[in-house]
Amino acid sequence: MQNSYAVVAQFLCLWLSFFLLAGCGPLKSQKKEGSRGSGAGEKLHVKISPEEAIVILDEVAAQNGWQVVSAGDQYDMQGSRGKYFRIETIRFIGGRKSFNGVFFNEPGGCYVVVGKSETGLPEDLVSPFLAAVAARGGGA
Repeated sequence: MQNSYAVVAQFLCLWLSFFLLAGCGPLKSQKKEGSRGSGAGEKLHVKISPEEAIVILDEVAAQNGWQVVSAGDQYDMQGSRGKYFRIETIRFIGGRKSFNGVFFNEPGGCYVVVGKSETGLPEDLVSPFLAAVAARGGGA
């Protein structure tokens, strides 16, 4: 009788471990995809000043159906932190979208957070923005 309980317990442990391992597989592949630094919520580091980044963003946005509506200095208690921007779509299909972001100062350049909904640099503009930065010699 005890032997049959042991067999059932081993079977249940094996079954449970199989489902746990199968369930964790997709998480590993998702993490690898998001580690490029250009997914939503990731910091996008470039070796240019925030001022240059705003100028490049304005050019890239116009070429890709977006428009920089406003830009200016971003301050906090310690002083200047970088340059903020507000960007909107100029496309009719899908409705107007609006994003707000900041190019933060950092040693050797700046960074911006890639956004998905209303905050940061839109994911649609990451590749064209990086290409424009690389064309100006300020690689990422």
